Amino acid sequence: MALHLAKSLPAGTEYLLPVVEKLQAKHGVSAYLLLGFLNAESRYGLALKPANASGSGDFIARQSTPERDARLVKSPLPGVAKKQVDGIKARGITTPCMAWVPTTNGWGCGLFQLDYESHFDFCKSGAWLDPEKAGDYAVTKILKPNRTFLAKKHGLSGVALEHAMVASYNAGAGRVSKFLEAKKDIDGCTFHPGYIAKVCGEADALAGASGAFMSPGLTVG
Repeated sequence: MALHLAKSLPAGTEYLLPVVEKLQAKHGVSAYLLLGFLNAESRYGLALKPANASGSGDFIARQSTPERDARLVKSPLPGVAKKQVDGIKARGITTPCMAWVPTTNGWGCGLFQLDYESHFDFCKSGAWLDPEKAGDYAVTKILKPNRTFLAKKHGLSGVALEHAMVASYNAGAGRVSKFLEAKKDIDGCTFHPGYIAKVCGEADALAGASGAFMSPGLTVG
């Protein structure tokens, strides 16, 4: 499938088109959906520091804990230092505490913003620097397992399942599951407001730009 979307993507990010096409062929995931994630997570890499596939994001400090300390001492994230801070407002901490504070590198690795702690072994390996390898990991280790879990646990299907899967990429399958159990709107469980709409809206817009007459079907096979 040739997407022919070069004019629809920000200048300098056209190299991502053959990447998502390969991922679609390998995994049965909508290339439009993958582009939706890339837009929501990193603005196709342009929101990262530096603004490309080797960049990082999420520069918010994280409180020191014994587990975090042990992991970061053993395999440190370059450019993250432990020091005392007055608080971490973004995390709801208003009193002085010891924290790991990013300087030159953030917690989110690369285009798909894979979290250094949550996906420790993969991020530590440096494989996230390769857009295709990062996409392989995002699909096989996050999206597909989350989709299977949510479908089995909650009996979801169709659009409801796909939206839950999209939300789980940002919030985690466990958090999405708790919202579903409480019959809460899963739009409220993500850590970035409007995350589902941002991912799916971009996917649908790109499908239209490519000449598709129908929604691409936000499907992970």
